[in-house]
Amino acid sequence: MQRAFLKNLFWLQALNWLIKPIWILWIERTVQVQLGNEWYGQYFVHFNLGLLFAVLLDAGLNAYVSREVAANGRLTNITRIIGLRLALGVVYITAVGWVANNQNLDWRILAFVICNQVLASIVLFTRAILQGKQRFIQDSVVSVTDRLVAIIASAWFLYGGSTFSGLNGIVVFLMAQTAGYAIALVLSAVFLSRSKMADRQDQNNKISHHESWVKWSKEVVWYILMALFMSAFTRIDALMIRNLSPDMFGYMGVESGYYQAGIYAQSYRLLDAGLIFSTLLSTQLLPVFSKNIAEKLNSSDLIWLAFRLVWFVGIMAVAVSFIWGEHILNILYGEKWLDEINSNSTLSLSTFSWMNFTMLMVAFMAMTCIHVFGTYITALGKLRWLSVMALLALLVNVLLNRSLIPQYGSFGAALSAGITQWLFAIMCFIKAMQHETISWKEIKWKTAPMSLLLMLLVVLFWSNVQEPLKMTSLGFASLTIIVLGVTWMLFGKDVKHILGQKK
Repeated sequence: MQRAFLKNLFWLQALNWLIKPIWILWIERTVQVQLGNEWYGQYFVHFNLGLLFAVLLDAGLNAYVSREVAANGRLTNITRIIGLRLALGVVYITAVGWVANNQNLDWRILAFVICNQVLASIVLFTRAILQGKQRFIQDSVVSVTDRLVAIIASAWFLYGGSTFSGLNGIVVFLMAQTAGYAIALVLSAVFLSRSKMADRQDQNNKISHHESWVKWSKEVVWYILMALFMSAFTRIDALMIRNLSPDMFGYMGVESGYYQAGIYAQSYRLLDAGLIFSTLLSTQLLPVFSKNIAEKLNSSDLIWLAFRLVWFVGIMAVAVSFIWGEHILNILYGEKWLDEINSNSTLSLSTFSWMNFTMLMVAFMAMTCIHVFGTYITALGKLRWLSVMALLALLVNVLLNRSLIPQYGSFGAALSAGITQWLFAIMCFIKAMQHETISWKEIKWKTAPMSLLLMLLVVLFWSNVQEPLKMTSLGFASLTIIVLGVTWMLFGKDVKHILGQKK
């Protein structure tokens, strides 16, 4: 099973890593460089407000749909799901509009954001069905289509000679995304039609429609609440940065908030790029976990394999951000951020941005673990527990942001994100390990802290090296030590065993 799992994972990752880093690290980065931190900060705040409530459109129901299709082989209660999604769409638009009106946000930007989120929600719904049927390659093709189209359209405007600045630049950028979602929706419809996933209503499915609405909706509503709370404590940061940031780097009031949001977006973009791996992994894990649980199969090997994969990626991300973070940001954003100085202290913008980057990578490490253990808890159907824990995490995050952002600006939000994500990850880990299908005896957990210790030793060594970027040979040597050491500690002889397995 592990060999088949790794094969599917390889194709999922390969297709997405061919496209999405280009979008994040080239298109989005170039857009921010051309617009500047203040204008891009406005886009980032509006975009995150749309994402903050986007779970009302689809996220909870998508997890439900994927789990249902994986466990039962088909999608039941489809009429109810469509009706509920339409009702939630109205709630979504109302919620976003109410917050936007209170925050005096720009409706010219927000209208495109709302349109894109609605289109994206429909695409995600079709992808959830493909995931439930474990058609991961088709799902992966759909998942990159929207970005591929948006890349082509955005590049046309960015390099086509027309002016790409201010409000006009933001609108053009959003329109390119609209085109991408529309074409991805058409492609997903073709895949569903060919695979006969229109879900023809057989006798069994008709019987399921007579199930009590109250009983059915109780399960679905916990999916929605879980997704809403989890989205809130990862996306509310931008809005709070806009409202609470102190006057820094020559900007005051709301302008300082937008500028700080732009600085935060620089590093959050890299976090999003890193999350491609664990997000795709979680979409593949959910139907597999659901099927194992339905058949009462042991999931210890699979959850241990998934954890080691994300732990390895997380350790590398933290180490690289600490050692080469400033250099990476300089390559991506150049002089636009390098030479500015905080008017209230000697802290340079480059150092401040590096602090944001490193702390967000610490949060990234926790988020990848949540994608494994949180997915397993979702497959178990423990949605009420996840919802309560996510609500607690949201409250902690808001309280920390209110305390830290007025003092430290966007770095306060990054610090809050790191603390909150790790608290939630630890809670998910403890809950998952309590289930009977996971055996502690089969998992060598001691290798995780040992690999983390190796990374810390190398980072501590680098912190005492003067001008480390000029010592390229030493840099490559230390990176090689981290990679080889952590790889052996986490995988070791299991690599040969896994590759030698038959399907």
